[in-house]
Amino acid sequence: MIGFDSEKLQETLLDLQRTQERESQLRIENAAILEGVSAMAGANNKRQVFNSLLEVLRKFIAFDNAIVLTRDDEASDLQVLMSTVSAFDFNHWQVSSTFNRCINGECIALYSPKDIEEFKNKSPDLLNICHSSLITGVKISSGDAMIILMSCEKGHFTTSCRRVLNRFRPLLERAIIDIDYRERLQSLVTARTQELTYSQQRFKDFARTVGDWFWEIDTDYKFSYISASQIANHLIDKNNILDFFDGHEDFKQKFCSQLQKNESFEDLEWHLVIDKKEQWLSFSGTPYYNKHGLLLGYRGTVKNISVRKKRLFDLQQARQQAEAANKAKSQFIAMMSHEIRTPLNAVLGFMDMLSSSGLENEQQQWLGQMEQSAHLLLTIINDILDLSRIESGSFELFNSNISLLESITLVKNQLQPEANKKGILLECYIDNSIPEYIFSDKNRIVQIMFNLIGNAIKFTDIGSVKIVANKIDNNIEVSVFDTGIGISKDAQDNLFNPFHQADGSITRKYGGTGLGLTISELLIKKMHGNISLESKMDVGSCFKVTFPIVAAIHKTPNPEKEKIIPSNFSLNILLAEDSPTNQLVAKLMLERRGHKVTITNHGKEAILKLLQCHELFDLVLMDISMPILDGLEATKQIRNLNINTPIVALTANVMQDDQFLYHQVGMNGFLAKPIQPEELDLILSKYQNLKEEITNKL
Repeated sequence: MIGFDSEKLQETLLDLQRTQERESQLRIENAAILEGVSAMAGANNKRQVFNSLLEVLRKFIAFDNAIVLTRDDEASDLQVLMSTVSAFDFNHWQVSSTFNRCINGECIALYSPKDIEEFKNKSPDLLNICHSSLITGVKISSGDAMIILMSCEKGHFTTSCRRVLNRFRPLLERAIIDIDYRERLQSLVTARTQELTYSQQRFKDFARTVGDWFWEIDTDYKFSYISASQIANHLIDKNNILDFFDGHEDFKQKFCSQLQKNESFEDLEWHLVIDKKEQWLSFSGTPYYNKHGLLLGYRGTVKNISVRKKRLFDLQQARQQAEAANKAKSQFIAMMSHEIRTPLNAVLGFMDMLSSSGLENEQQQWLGQMEQSAHLLLTIINDILDLSRIESGSFELFNSNISLLESITLVKNQLQPEANKKGILLECYIDNSIPEYIFSDKNRIVQIMFNLIGNAIKFTDIGSVKIVANKIDNNIEVSVFDTGIGISKDAQDNLFNPFHQADGSITRKYGGTGLGLTISELLIKKMHGNISLESKMDVGSCFKVTFPIVAAIHKTPNPEKEKIIPSNFSLNILLAEDSPTNQLVAKLMLERRGHKVTITNHGKEAILKLLQCHELFDLVLMDISMPILDGLEATKQIRNLNINTPIVALTANVMQDDQFLYHQVGMNGFLAKPIQPEELDLILSKYQNLKEEITNKL
């Protein structure tokens, strides 16, 4: 009995020893994994990440070489992402049953790789260093990935090696994801660098071609850059640009005066005589600032316009825009909405002023088409900037009584010059059975037609584009036929996906973001319709849009407008706006409605004005994006000073999150740019009635 207990105790101690050894081994492996993760985190490039992974694996699995393979989708071959042998970096690997098992999570040891389907077509050089291999795969966000460990010895990898590699799977996933991300990032950086280099070279070529001289000076008027040392045989040997005009004091004073205005200027002409020859030089320039609005200096161009002055003096200002498209666009995406809405505000504002200035009927029609186009542009900008909002369906149609004939004709007339330029026929047939008026969103209808007809013209070089509208049962069917390049069957499946075009060459040749058809499809679905496509390569395409007819309704007064009691009270309004053009637009619109306007150029000026006499103002219209002090920070400071004058945001940023932020800082409402007369009247009426109530109580 004692002997049995002793034997059992020995077995127990042996099991305990094995358990402790396994735990020790696991601790060692876990420490190695953590060490590997730390090394990868500090790696500077994908090669260092790969080497860190191999260094950890070699502590537990002996191998000679390794290859990491990836692919983006299940239909593609695997491509080499990283390897220890550079000669194999460009190999492609087909996927058969063995690799499929690995991709799905198995860890497989191959004792004779050359007999496996995936290795049969590989080069002798690779097979000579791969007499046995250990393979496993992982899933990554961009697709599938595999790692192949290779040994020059036959039957080298054991079952224990497979178990170890399986335990190191989290480290494998982390490393491959990191390598794949760095590879994609490097490819993107390389592509962007090539684009920048090409753009710079193109700019230099243009500069040499147009014969302009480029200059840049600091705030002390000292040259920081000049592209040529001589201008019209006039040597530039001065450090200060004003010294360049010695002996021509009138022009020096005029030039200095232009700079001191801190505004862009063009075609400042300098008349001089060199070697008894009359010369005309045209100077153009603009101030430039840092991101905080601090003036850094001025830059511009100089052009010899002597020949043009002699021949076409009356057209001297017509050719001063040669390099207008070369200004920096580094923050274009972030500021797109604000920068486009700001000029649109001026366009729509002046259109509103112009419409009441006694125009003739034909001029009113022109103005109406201009206004429709401006509103369409605004709609397109809003949609593109917030595609996710459209895809989620969290937007509303603004339906009214519209004429389909008028909508399609508007688009046709706008695109006719483009068709004429390409020498193709643009035709339109609208069936008389279609109701004269329907109840729908005109801007959305025009937007869809503009996209489909514009695409048809863009992709058609010979033949015609035909628009046909018919009434089918209780639906309207609009078909756009073209005789263009056509779309392949494979490309048609993904054509309505965002940012997708038929192939890369289409994007390079014709341009475009690939968003137009996606937005059109979502808009049509919102109208309870559908869009379809029939196309043959080198024959042409037909996009067909179908949506139900909603009968036009009789116009009734807007209930909200009936609740507004007109008031003759004049408001004293403080306007904080940095754009001189928008200052003028807002001032005209407000003064035409009988109100008094005081203008400030940024938030700091607005605060100082309110501190002086805030009781004199009934309302503050506050722009959001301003230099010195923006509208949000200015409102915070005003509320902290216990100034309770109503503040309404005057802004191009009108998303739901923006509106919540305006309310948080203490604003009482918002007015979107471009300013719509109806929305402006609603805001003003509210505070006119409020002022009237307070006055009556007093």
